[in-house]
Amino acid sequence: MLTFQASKQKIITLKSKELFFLAGVLGSDRLLGVEDPFKGYLAEELAEEWEKVKAALLEKGYLKKGDKGKELAMPPTVFSRVAIAGLSNRACRLRYAREGKQFEGYLHCTNERVVELVKSVDEPDEYRLYDLGDVETACETLIDKMGWEDRPLPESPALMFSKQAFNEIYKQSAGESVALISSQLTEASGDAEGAARLAQSLSSRVAEGELQLLVWNGREWESQRAAFVLCPAISWIFRMSSDGNGDWLIAAMTSRNQFVDLLLNWLRQSAVTEEA
Repeated sequence: MLTFQASKQKIITLKSKELFFLAGVLGSDRLLGVEDPFKGYLAEELAEEWEKVKAALLEKGYLKKGDKGKELAMPPTVFSRVAIAGLSNRACRLRYAREGKQFEGYLHCTNERVVELVKSVDEPDEYRLYDLGDVETACETLIDKMGWEDRPLPESPALMFSKQAFNEIYKQSAGESVALISSQLTEASGDAEGAARLAQSLSSRVAEGELQLLVWNGREWESQRAAFVLCPAISWIFRMSSDGNGDWLIAAMTSRNQFVDLLLNWLRQSAVTEEA
């Protein structure tokens, strides 16, 4: 596969078959967040479908025939984004809701660049690839989109819960009184003062979301999870056990800068692991 000097497009838009075709050409078989559109195809059907996809990519300008007419060339913009999305060993699945709007996508990371892969809301079989810049720039951009603001935090220890118990309280907290939420959190954690602060935050949350941090170990994706709620006064981050690995959840008040540092440190730690 060659590359050629081409577009400076900010957004690369691909159908699922086009994305899988390009990722497959580059040697990737582990795209996150995209179901295999060729699953169940027979060999003859697959070859025919790939020719159709190739023709569509040529028409879009995402592929171009080389000088001899046989070898295919790919624009650098398309090449780099598909390569990072399909071959990077670090990724972050991000979901959040803010002001009635919802977002879900994957961040694919190398030491130099971050590419965001998002499924189109308007076209269910369409995916968009964005270049978010380096890791630091990408983190700042995303955290601003989520609505994190830096505020002074009171001194208070983290709260420890059973993950199952906390999830039940959280699901029922919308619309409940602060007093009832506080009572339930106090019973689950044993910390009345911290539970009162968390209850106030849950009842006034303006945004909420979840991060799934992923590292490819050569065989499968290993993951860690964290969730967060953003509130006018105090925001929180929740770290929790993975499925099948205990039943615990830690809730800690978190500032914008602390959340930035947490995400950057995780990505940098993953980079060290990747290079080891």
